[in-house]
Amino acid sequence: MTYSNMPATPSIVQIYEELVLLSEQMLEAARHGNWDAMTEVQRVYVAQVETLRLKDGQAPASLQERMQRQALLAKLLAHDAAIRDLVMPQLEQLGTLIGNARRRRDVNEAYGVSA
Repeated sequence: MTYSNMPATPSIVQIYEELVLLSEQMLEAARHGNWDAMTEVQRVYVAQVETLRLKDGQAPASLQERMQRQALLAKLLAHDAAIRDLVMPQLEQLGTLIGNARRRRDVNEAYGVSA
């Protein structure tokens, strides 16, 4: 899996483009249930978001650049929604498993049973 091919001093549009590529990688990993890979890519994604945050607003954007950003942002939002749709059931299942484990532990503690 390729995480980042960013130039040393990327433009804001290049950062948005990289975020789209990273979000596509996260979505693909989520579709395959590869949560470890998704988490690895997410770390790179978060670092790129921070780079964008620090760089955005430094120079006024042309109309063309704003339109590019808007199109890339729309893709990012679509990927984010699709990833969330895949992740939420997994989180709910994990929450159920944790709740069951806690109840078992509480019952075992209440009745002095060791696991």
